[in-house]
Amino acid sequence: MSEPDQIAPGAIDRQVSATALEADGRPALNAAASGREPLLLQHEDAVVIVERLRETHVDITGHAFLLKLDTLIVRLGAKWEAKAELVFDHLKTAFQRSFEEPNWCIMINDDAWLAMMPVVGSRKGALAVAEIWRELCGFFVGDMSALDVPIYEVLVEDVDRFSLARIDLNTWYGPGETEGGPIKARSGAFHGDAAGAVGAVGGQAQGGNRPVIVAATVSYAGRNLKVASAIEPLFEMKKMVMIGHRLEAMVMENLDNTLLDRKTLANLDWNLREQVDLVNIDQGLKLLRLKTPEQRKMLMVVPAAFSTFASARARQKITAEVSRVAAELGLKVLFEIRGLDGVPPHRVLEIVSMIKPFCMTVVGSVSADRKVISTLNKCGLSGVCIEYDGGKRDEDTLKDYLSALATAAKASAGACMVQGFDNYRQMAVARLAGVTHASMKTAALMSPKGAAHMAKSAADSLKESGAPLNSALPES
Repeated sequence: MSEPDQIAPGAIDRQVSATALEADGRPALNAAASGREPLLLQHEDAVVIVERLRETHVDITGHAFLLKLDTLIVRLGAKWEAKAELVFDHLKTAFQRSFEEPNWCIMINDDAWLAMMPVVGSRKGALAVAEIWRELCGFFVGDMSALDVPIYEVLVEDVDRFSLARIDLNTWYGPGETEGGPIKARSGAFHGDAAGAVGAVGGQAQGGNRPVIVAATVSYAGRNLKVASAIEPLFEMKKMVMIGHRLEAMVMENLDNTLLDRKTLANLDWNLREQVDLVNIDQGLKLLRLKTPEQRKMLMVVPAAFSTFASARARQKITAEVSRVAAELGLKVLFEIRGLDGVPPHRVLEIVSMIKPFCMTVVGSVSADRKVISTLNKCGLSGVCIEYDGGKRDEDTLKDYLSALATAAKASAGACMVQGFDNYRQMAVARLAGVTHASMKTAALMSPKGAAHMAKSAADSLKESGAPLNSALPES
């Protein structure tokens, strides 16, 4: 390294002043100062692990890698406890099948896995660990190649603490390795945002990949339901840009996977519906944590039934947890109260006043009926959310249909949000109809080929409209 401004990838984290050395000549690191992430070891053999790293110097030579299993744990949900031991056995077997001593691996803190590979090239070792991760996911939960591999390079910071740095497998090389030649990585394996959405105006576009979905089972009075959660991209329609995500659930009968529609959900026992909402919010927040700040954008929409928000116990749990995660991730919160058809306006206002101190604003969700929408006037709401009914309409008919709903919603609460579009063409029509915010249902984002096609269609069809679209909700 001849010049200070010519630093190989990853090398900056290893540079320390000549005076900042420990007694054994190793660098004395400050994780916060170097932009690294500290990891406290809770393993009973922490001292043994650290000493093995120190003796072999695999950490400072770029031969120690850590896999965080958070993504897999979220996907397994309630099954994690039963499968955890099998997961770590699978990792150990896969590693030992390819690498002999002195290469070594071990579980870390019950939710991570460490591989030390002193006789394997740094980049080759990182790619091998990535392949083990892909094989692990394929065995336990199915293909997760759309997600970044959660691999980190490891440095010993103290007798019970590591310092971690995320590895970008597209660019990362170990100390002393060169970047000559092509990167030998499986095509498509190292792409990022798995739940991104596509929008296009003024040349802006974002990749449309498959959404990440996690599921758990809830039970009450002998009825078992499966709650599959995803985070759906939310668009501000005036500029057609993504501003955040909705924590959305697909609820199914556990026995035959029959999907429950809006009416069936509204008729659920209140105790069961409360469980559905709490599980969906918990899973959705975990999915948001998996995204980078840039991918998360600025807003999260947190939906729950009126009956759930009316429960003091559930309301307290939701507001406390959502507020904590919002502060942690730097996000604004929009609460969506669902199932307001037939609820007296004074009861809606009462619940809004209880939850508004914990969020940026509140919207109410009702069926797509102008008379029902009009009942939300003077309820303290900043907008009305309507679920698209999925009806097959040509563009002119769709525009007229949405325009009538948008006019009613704006008159009642100031903004109109439509959820559950099938494609981006419908969103383009909705924009021209005066809808202020919209999202697509998760099923419409599951095919990468379909998402790419819809993105191109949206880019070709969206035209700037001179008509102002007033909005009580945030723009980008």
